[in-house]
This record gives sequence, structure tokens and C-alpha cells, in this order.
Amino acid sequence: MRAEILKAVAQPPKVLWAPMVPAIINLGIQFPMMFIGIGIADANPLFFIVLIITAHVALVFAGLKEPHLSTMLQAYGQTRIITTNLYSVRGSKFEP
Repeated sequence: MRAEILKAVAQPPKVLWAPMVPAIINLGIQFPMMFIGIGIADANPLFFIVLIITAHVALVFAGLKEPHLSTMLQAYGQTRIITTNLYSVRGSKFEP
């Protein structure tokens, strides 16, 4: 069982060699933009496909430099919660 845990930690999930969360965010933003561009402006879909592939290649290189990019984004989302301080201190403290 220990080998599975170490493997999950050492090898974060990837989608076509890019970190999973940024790749899903990329596709989740660019596919609707492509369909809106095709529907409203009658744009060429090849332009959007080139943009999607270019952004994915950039994510692959970012994932090579920092393999735990998905985990870092998830942790950043959890720590950016604005808290109310019980005591008057400078800065944010993790207090309820």
C-alpha cells in the first residue's frame, strides 16, 4: 500500500503530459470561447485550435518545470480565504 501512496505523490495526474487542473481550466475556457467565436463572429475554428494547442504546449513546459502545478493551484485556492480576525493584529490570521 505504501508504494501506491508514494507513486500518487511523486507522479501527479497529467492530461496529455500537462498538469491536470491547468489543462482542464484551459480547455474549459477556450472551448466555449471557440464556440462563441464561431457562432457570433463566424470565425475560423482553425485559429482557435492553434490557440488551444499553443496554450497546451505552454502548460506542458510549465509542468516540466514544476510538476506539482495542479497541487499548488489547489492549495492557493484554499489559502486565499479572507478571514475575520478575532484580535486586532496586522495581517490575516487563520482564525475562525
